[in-house]
Amino acid sequence: MPDARIFQNDRLRKKLESLAHSDPDYWSFRGNAKRDHGHGLMQYPAMMVPQMVRALLREICETEPCIKGVGDPFVGSGTVLTESTLRGLDFVGRDINPLAILLCRVKAGPVFPEALIERSEELIARITEDRHRSIEANFRGIDKWFTRESQQFLSSIRRGIRRDGSLWARRFFWVALAETVRLCSNSRTSTFKLHIRSAGELTDRDDAKTIFAKVLKNNLARFASLGCALRQRGFLHRGHFSGKVHLQLGDARSPLHEGRDGTQETCDIIITSPPYGDNATTVPYGQYSYLPLQWIDLADIDISAQDDFLRTTHEIDRRSLGGSRRIESQTIDALRQRSQSLSKVLDQLASEPRDRTGRVTAFVRDLDGCIPHVLNMLRPDGVMVWVLGNRRVGGRSVPLDAILGDLLRGRGAKRITEVRRRIPSKRMAVRNSVAATMANEMIVVFRKGAVDGQIG
Repeated sequence: MPDARIFQNDRLRKKLESLAHSDPDYWSFRGNAKRDHGHGLMQYPAMMVPQMVRALLREICETEPCIKGVGDPFVGSGTVLTESTLRGLDFVGRDINPLAILLCRVKAGPVFPEALIERSEELIARITEDRHRSIEANFRGIDKWFTRESQQFLSSIRRGIRRDGSLWARRFFWVALAETVRLCSNSRTSTFKLHIRSAGELTDRDDAKTIFAKVLKNNLARFASLGCALRQRGFLHRGHFSGKVHLQLGDARSPLHEGRDGTQETCDIIITSPPYGDNATTVPYGQYSYLPLQWIDLADIDISAQDDFLRTTHEIDRRSLGGSRRIESQTIDALRQRSQSLSKVLDQLASEPRDRTGRVTAFVRDLDGCIPHVLNMLRPDGVMVWVLGNRRVGGRSVPLDAILGDLLRGRGAKRITEVRRRIPSKRMAVRNSVAATMANEMIVVFRKGAVDGQIG
């Protein structure tokens, strides 16, 4: 590695570590995790802390001022996207969940707060005047998850949104509807999994129209705040972000689609937080998204968003990392060779039920399958920041940070540093077993090899 890169690595390492040394709770942002500037448009599982991303971007950009673009291959609710645009940086991101892509497309703009206020008033008028009683959604279990009254209210909201002629406005309204579905469904809001609320919870809540009006009002204020912040920084021109944003609904284990100019979208930094294990036993993003997506026109999200995403409540999670546990012995052997940390964990789990080792190996196999495509998003010598949690399986910690480190080094990446952060403020369901057993995350920083496409 050239001397300049060694110097930059050392400087970045010292900057990140010194913040943790001077204040052990610095990276936790305890009591300072406000979701401002549009971050709070919707409650989404396990959202990253905006202030943490903001600090990471600040420290990296001060070390390497030539940075122009950021990437996130597991974009989720779009925290990294929003913080990148607030610095005027280009962005490329992807996610396998249509609900995540919808939320990110709204945050990417255009940002027309005044026009949205007018269109919102028109939308509320259409909903109020709606006298139809037909139900706009039709899926197995609809009567289990929604009262008849809620179905009718949600249907009138859906009809009202569909009558708006602008895609950018409909997407904004779909996000408000998604949050409304979460709050008015019969599923508990204390967990990301689908569980029926208690009888008391079902009676002690507002109706769907009231909830939607409140969510819409709050989101208009949040979106106006985002627009104001972008405008004050000089990154908004006639409602549009001045940089480039490329978002893709897709699997991180496949190549990123080419941009509009026919070239591969690349970035200078990657900041991402992948799942910590298979969704079914960690955070069920897909199950959480199942009910909201039933009421949204998928075509408004992405041309590739089809009904088969909603085949079952578990379909999106099945398509995610570790969703398929079928794995051949030679694949396990190859993974063991590439990661001594994984091999050690599998040896420790050898006496446990077979499904536990299956969960771990299937997830690592799929994470390993993402790495070549993640590296292809990043320019040679680019910086990667992975925010990871080490989950427990069979009472044993799975050191995802060490496993990922093994896999990255095998493809020519160089470790810069790793800092620990406590996660008191990360949005995790209170009844989620992962939240109960995971108190820390690791911020792992690597640099891609200097040769584009290097695989070790």
